[in-house]
Amino acid sequence: MLILDLAYLLVFILLSPLWLLLLVIKPAFRAGLFDRLVPAGRGQDVTDTIWLHGSSAGEIDLLRPLVRRLEARFPNNSIVISAFAISGYTFAKKAFPNHRVIYFPADLAFVIRRFFRELNPVLIVVVESEFWPNFFAVAERSNVPLCVLNGKMSVKSFRSHGRTGLIPWALRKVSLFAVQTEDHAARFRRLGVAARSIHVTGNMKYDLSDVADASEERRKLRSQYRLGDDMPVWIGGSIHRGEDEALAWAQCQLVNDERELQLVVVPRYPADAPAIVDVFEAHGLKAVRKSELSGNGETVFSDPRSVLVVDTIGELKRYYAMSDVAYIGGSLHFRGSNKGGHNLMEPAILGIAPLFGPYNFSFQETVRALLDGNAGLLVHDQLEICQALRGFLDNPGSAAEMGTRARQVILDHRGATQQNFALIEHYISGR
Repeated sequence: MLILDLAYLLVFILLSPLWLLLLVIKPAFRAGLFDRLVPAGRGQDVTDTIWLHGSSAGEIDLLRPLVRRLEARFPNNSIVISAFAISGYTFAKKAFPNHRVIYFPADLAFVIRRFFRELNPVLIVVVESEFWPNFFAVAERSNVPLCVLNGKMSVKSFRSHGRTGLIPWALRKVSLFAVQTEDHAARFRRLGVAARSIHVTGNMKYDLSDVADASEERRKLRSQYRLGDDMPVWIGGSIHRGEDEALAWAQCQLVNDERELQLVVVPRYPADAPAIVDVFEAHGLKAVRKSELSGNGETVFSDPRSVLVVDTIGELKRYYAMSDVAYIGGSLHFRGSNKGGHNLMEPAILGIAPLFGPYNFSFQETVRALLDGNAGLLVHDQLEICQALRGFLDNPGSAAEMGTRARQVILDHRGATQQNFALIEHYISGR
């Protein structure tokens, strides 16, 4: 660990000009800097702490169903949630107001030991692929079991870790791996992890999907916008720039053919809304931003050329509920080998027929499950989006049938959180 600390120190010295510049020009970069060296809330009473860690908001979100089970089964244990990214820390503070939330410590042995003395953990749970060598080594030396849940190992990470040897060394200090698929399990084994410590339990993301009936939300929104239940509505969810062009082209083609259907667009980044409006208007469509509506939006869908651009935060799920078909964004164009796609499960669990592009790095397993179950359509460009929509319009009821199959696919894959809880439970009850 001393050698690793010295290596970290050398890297810090070499990059110190860049670090200082970032500290000056990016206030967010300074957030939590001190708290990564000294745990926030020092001196608070803790009892047999269960320490849960995720990197950003997505990983922290996975912990919500697990925390509910831990609270019920181990009410006398303290629960501490740590996050590496600022987004994860902010999300955790909102999601877990009754538990201590901290920034993950800098991966320096003396800093980590300080956190261990303060928190006194009896179990550490790390979500997905947060592999910190010094942290794992201190956990082993402190005789604290460390479990990786919802574990994954991408092909790119597997290749890079295999070349260095540092992460494989750290992984051998983990007590238990609960991984998403057999492919991930195979990569962990090839990096030297003992097969007996690896369990394939599925993806905890499926357990986040709300199975509640969304028909009332659909009725309310359609009533608000004066849309009949039989009016076809399709939505572009989490749309990135470039995808707006494809959606605008497809809608324009269908409208020009006098096909009746309405389009709702929810940008991934609300700040993109003005530019997206310009794209639709350049195609001869009438785009309206939700934030600029003066009333309840009764006149938004005055004709098929009307497009609603939802530029308000936190409403994607509601607008999925009012739709019949959903194109899930971030997947039509290549954005990097470790990027691609957004949450396919959210519209699928609502019974909405899902369309998605070829770049779904983050949801490959879900894509395969949907395609294998004839419960989703892969589209490669604007023409295929248009053809898919024509198919649904030409076959009334086909979108609803696909949506029903998509919902069942998600339901069939739930349960990873409960399996993972069963695996880690004895590490706590046995101490």
